[in-house]
Amino acid sequence: MKVLITSGGGAKGAFSVGVLRHMKDDLGISNFDLISGTSTGALIASLASIGDINTLANIYLNTTNADILKPQNLVDAIVGGKPFVYNTDPLMKQIDQNINPATFQSIMNSNCTLCFNAVSLQSGRVTVFATKNIAQASQYDTKIITSRDMFIKALLASSNQAVFMNPINIGSDDYVDGGNREVVPTRVVVQNLDTDENHEVYIISNNPNDLLQFPGKKYSSILDVLIRAINMFVQEVRENDLEVMAKYKTFFDLNKQAPNLKMKIFYFCPEFDLDPEFSTGLRFERGRMLQWMSTGKRIADQIFQASPNGNFPMFHPANPPIV
Repeated sequence: MKVLITSGGGAKGAFSVGVLRHMKDDLGISNFDLISGTSTGALIASLASIGDINTLANIYLNTTNADILKPQNLVDAIVGGKPFVYNTDPLMKQIDQNINPATFQSIMNSNCTLCFNAVSLQSGRVTVFATKNIAQASQYDTKIITSRDMFIKALLASSNQAVFMNPINIGSDDYVDGGNREVVPTRVVVQNLDTDENHEVYIISNNPNDLLQFPGKKYSSILDVLIRAINMFVQEVRENDLEVMAKYKTFFDLNKQAPNLKMKIFYFCPEFDLDPEFSTGLRFERGRMLQWMSTGKRIADQIFQASPNGNFPMFHPANPPIV
């Protein structure tokens, strides 16, 4: 099985697009059996499922904050009972334009199973919105996408960061960014892999392995503390997500049904935080995103040349995995 996992990161998703451009243009890798995406990674996953990387690049290089976010007056939002800082009607319009009826049908008719992760505010659990039937698991709930309207809402639900952006109602629940529980959505992937076939898994994280440290820095503003707290939170969640995959790799190697079966895992991430001043990723500027896209292409090229059989796991769990 060939699998793609695309992480959250807002504008930093341009890095993921750079990796995917290298994979498609230089290596001919563009077809996947399963794609799991969270937040901006869900938006990327939708078009990656049909190999439309050029449209993805065009979207990231021509999108500004005004194209996706409509600022609200914070006091009015609190008084008026609106639990968000930005209204995402512009983002909804963007998604509607790019996932037109023809594109939606192409996605649904493809052989790829597409999964978007969001979190229900009511249950606090991850919900995986999928285009085809997937394995059930105790770690997440599942909803099968049955219409273009549901598809668009699931994309928006996966992308809308809690507090910053408005929750999205689907059925009886209100959903927010899947990154609140899974920044790199690995759990649905490991539940849908078998030990009786070969696997290639491509994991793209828009955040680096190591959290930046700032010795001696004084945190004297609410915004500075908030951004630093978000940065630490994302790092912790991302590490937990990667450990899930590392444990499954150990499980696969111990339980594969034939000695010649292999599981290759390619892991891509930037060397440093692409935008340490805006950990939310809500800074859409063409110059920055063009640079991040180039960084993604460069790192992908380096990894494929240096590690043709994969460069994972990043972690080496001492205990037997529970999957």
